[in-house]
Formats: sequence, C-alpha cells, structure tokens
Amino acid sequence: MINFEKVNQERCKLNYDIWNLEKQKLNNLEYVEKYPKPREIWFTKMWINIWDEQNWKEKFQRPVLILKKIWSLYFCISLTTKYKENFFYKKLNKVTFYEQYKVKESIIVISQAKVYDKKRFIKQIWYLENNEFIKIKKILKNIYF
Repeated sequence: MINFEKVNQERCKLNYDIWNLEKQKLNNLEYVEKYPKPREIWFTKMWINIWDEQNWKEKFQRPVLILKKIWSLYFCISLTTKYKENFFYKKLNKVTFYEQYKVKESIIVISQAKVYDKKRFIKQIWYLENNEFIKIKKILKNIYF
C-alpha cells in the first residue's frame, strides 16, 4: 500500500527551496498594482497542499475564483479541471475564457475556500458570468453560514 503522507513529504522537500525563493519574492513586494474583483478568475501563487487539497500544476500557479475582497485580502475558491462525483465539486457552466487560455472545463472545489493576499495574484485569466456567480455564493452560504 502506498504511504501517501510519505510521498507528499518527499515531494514537499524537493520543492521547498524553490518555493521559499518564490515566497521571499512575494513577501518583499512593497506595492502591488493589481486590482482583482469578485467574479474574476486569476492565476495565484500557491504552495503544495496536503492530502485532497488542490495543488499547483506548474510554477506554483493555480486558478482561483475571487468571491470577496477584504482589504488587501481576497476570499477565493480553487479551480480544477478534474471532476469528482462529490458535493464539493461544481462544474462552471458560464465562464468567459480569454482566447489565449484553452481550458477543457472548469470546476470549483467548494471545500477549498481560502483567503489570499493581493501579492499572490499573478494575472487575470477569466471571469464568471453573474448568474453562475450568484449560484456559487448561495451554495457557499448554505454550507458555511
């Protein structure tokens, strides 16, 4: 049987030094001239997560849907392209993709709602249609509040 905890620890050790340099660069930024808004989907810098949490694929980047701005922090949900038959996975139907990004489909991972600092945002890649955004907010409200 595979010891997933051990595999994840080894994976983290391999990338820890690289991530540490990335984190230092982000932390040393004094001013970030980016203005993410709710409904937008941005690439965000993120480290390796554990167990079932969604991880980055390359360059420590992962797309997130911005739900709410709280000062320079943003409440977001991770996106993935892998759907699971699970209450916490919801396919997005009405996403407007920018032409340079070819995406099979986008799925939000509702259980992965998290707050990110403005410094972590790299670039906006898509935005979500308003009706779809309202549906997601209702789902989150029913789960968390």
